[in-house]
Amino acid sequence: MRNGFRVVDTDTHQMEPVQMWTDYIDPEFRDRAPRREKIDGHVSMVVEDESVVSEDKYPMSTPAFLDAVANAMKRFKRASDHQFKPETRIWDMDEQGVDVQIIYPTYGGQILGKPFKDPELLAAVCRAYNDWSREFCSADPERLRWAAMLPIQAPDLAIDEARRAAANGCVSYYLRPNPTADRNLYHEDFHPLWAAVSALDKPICIHDSGSPKLPSYGDRMDSHVTGHIIAHPVEAMVAMMSLIWFGVLEKFPDLRVVHVEADAGWVPYWLQRMEQHWEFSGNAEHPEMTKPPTEYFLRQVWVAARGDERTLPAAVDLVGEDNFCFNTDYPHPDGTFPDGFAAFDQQPLPEDVKRKILWDNPARAFHLS
Repeated sequence: MRNGFRVVDTDTHQMEPVQMWTDYIDPEFRDRAPRREKIDGHVSMVVEDESVVSEDKYPMSTPAFLDAVANAMKRFKRASDHQFKPETRIWDMDEQGVDVQIIYPTYGGQILGKPFKDPELLAAVCRAYNDWSREFCSADPERLRWAAMLPIQAPDLAIDEARRAAANGCVSYYLRPNPTADRNLYHEDFHPLWAAVSALDKPICIHDSGSPKLPSYGDRMDSHVTGHIIAHPVEAMVAMMSLIWFGVLEKFPDLRVVHVEADAGWVPYWLQRMEQHWEFSGNAEHPEMTKPPTEYFLRQVWVAARGDERTLPAAVDLVGEDNFCFNTDYPHPDGTFPDGFAAFDQQPLPEDVKRKILWDNPARAFHLS
């Protein structure tokens, strides 16, 4: 608890030990498990004999970028010295008054940015991460809540893993917003998955990751920072729009969608932009919709904000306070932990609005008690 408020940090990350993939993957896939290797002159996570990130897009291994990462990670020295074990995470949570973290992969997110030649291997990689993350979070399962990786490149395998992970206690499902196998998230091939996820009563959490081999809006840039500036929010905006306009939220009214690590200041503009087109042509090209886009957003979508967003009060004023959450991206170097908490404390928002953003809204999205 912080300043009398319960707190959910809706975007935090595992720092997966490299050996984990070999240790936890099904034995028949062990010789093909993800591993660290030098490839094309860069040390990278490798699977199916190729790096899981694309240095040809917006590179992650330039000396300047790596220096910036090393400098920013100094604030996590205690956690790093203890190999990012669960107890170090709980120490950090206690110091900042965090009650619950929603935890996503780091390397796993990059892995999901690579098309797989063998979808069964991809599914095995997801199972390995999910089993390890479940075990990690068992140190304090009420506070450490793991999001399951899904192999959505193969929707039938994703359904199987969604059900297995739910039975094992996951709180949500981690998905990338990028097109996979030439299919956007609204593609009808994913409809059985959305039906299954809706029945399991857990949200999908949409979260981009840098330099994927999948198509990305950051592709047109030539540096990591510019590609990263573009990719996270724009991918989130397009994913939100497409799920609304192509009728996914209409067809699956119980599907809950949480956007994390994309900021939140764009939400009023994006809803405005969609409403302008609704007012112009309604559902003429999208008969799957029966309501204005903002109605779907308010019913089924949440967006996480950094504590230091200067646009947050305006976004709350324009959209309302019921669909925003809080995140820090712990323990990533470009996140706001721990300073984001103090910045949020200073936001010119009423106390009841802060309570909603820190706890009530994510508690509804993730069905926390």
